Amino acid sequence: MKEIASNSGATLVGVVSAKTVDSLPSVWVGWKIQQYTKKTTDVMPDARHVIMIGYHVWDDMLELAIRKGEKWIYPGYVPLAMPTQAVINYLEKHGYKALSAHSLSFKRLAQLAGFGNYGKNALIINPVLGPWIRLASVLTNAEMLADRPFEQDLCGACEECVKVCPVGALTPYRVDNSKCLVGTHIADKEDFERNEKWIRFEPSLTKSSHLMCRTCQKVCRYGREKRV
Repeated sequence: MKEIASNSGATLVGVVSAKTVDSLPSVWVGWKIQQYTKKTTDVMPDARHVIMIGYHVWDDMLELAIRKGEKWIYPGYVPLAMPTQAVINYLEKHGYKALSAHSLSFKRLAQLAGFGNYGKNALIINPVLGPWIRLASVLTNAEMLADRPFEQDLCGACEECVKVCPVGALTPYRVDNSKCLVGTHIADKEDFERNEKWIRFEPSLTKSSHLMCRTCQKVCRYGREKRV
């Protein structure tokens, strides 16, 4: 399974037991889906495992946001679709259920899958790739061997990401989505065009596009050498 995902473009692949996921309390997941996380069995009654897929964001162009009418499009998330669909196709071909599960906490799952620790910038930090990772998941009723959680603390005493946030959205291990530039520009489209701090930290490329803020990621000491 991991080979299938890797051959289709995944950088990281890990497996988490559905029972482990369902033992965790529900948390609010903002930005894209705006809802509380669900249990795996709410999505698939006979769920057994979650396959986590990570994709390395190696270039700033993968942070592009493009406005089309009232919606924002994120081309940098498209590469995740290929390994995700490849895993789903493989499992279904072999008689198992499989679906992309958006109502789970990807960051929690990534830590449980061994990708990295939950950092003070509220992102998963991998020891090699740093915070430059996008995540997807596949829920299945197939039996698999779960990976070990990542237990090392990569942040330590460092709080550079908290200090450098241009809008004060970070406290250690927590982000205020109502302040975060990446979280707020979706609702405040007009403000984006006239707000100087957004233009500085989310530079416009065209009238309808800009790069999402990467300030807390760029200051992280992990993963810099793997970026273009």
